[in-house]
Amino acid sequence: MDIPYYLQDLHVGPDQDQKVGKVQPRGSLNEEDLLNRMDKRGTGISWEDMQATLNLLTQEVSDALADGYTVNMRLANYRPGLKGVFSNATDAFDASRHYFRASISEGVVLKKKMREASGERVTVPLRAPRPIQYEDHGSETIDSVLTPESIGEINGEELKYDSSNDSEGIYFIATESGEATKVETVSILTDGRLMFMVPPSLDKGQYTLEVRRAYTNEGTIRIGTFHHSLTVE
Repeated sequence: MDIPYYLQDLHVGPDQDQKVGKVQPRGSLNEEDLLNRMDKRGTGISWEDMQATLNLLTQEVSDALADGYTVNMRLANYRPGLKGVFSNATDAFDASRHYFRASISEGVVLKKKMREASGERVTVPLRAPRPIQYEDHGSETIDSVLTPESIGEINGEELKYDSSNDSEGIYFIATESGEATKVETVSILTDGRLMFMVPPSLDKGQYTLEVRRAYTNEGTIRIGTFHHSLTVE
């Protein structure tokens, strides 16, 4: 299957006609989706055994990184990193200013696969927020659980919004009632990443995540909807 892509103006350099290609993702897959795809290959390995192996691999890679090791795999290479600025040579680690974070790069098999991939040019989509992944730091899960009063993180494209505009922001929509709850506390606000406190008022149940952002001089609000439901347990 070809990778869909479209062209945008480059906006840099002397040649104003130059374009840059951007991939338009077909959607997002979580771990359960991947396990279902693996199960359809008919390997004879049970879904439960694949789940257990994936859980163990995730735990061991995470533990190794937290112990300070780099981890090189066929799919990806992982390296522990340290974020934050130290004021001088004697400044000590302070969890309120510094934190560790893993960086990830292509592994040898993934790199070869992507270099061999073919593309299909599509029309330019309407600009709008595109949330691709949600990480819940309270439960240490991805694309599934929502923990009130913990740190949530959204990764994607076109995510940055004007926090002074009451109509823009991050919202959680209750599936049952349709009630929208806006995120009030945001610590990181960039086009590729949002980090914030999950509202403490969320009751148990399922929610849809939305990022709302204004475009054009008229302030048209466009909504980016995350494709997976999130659950407050």
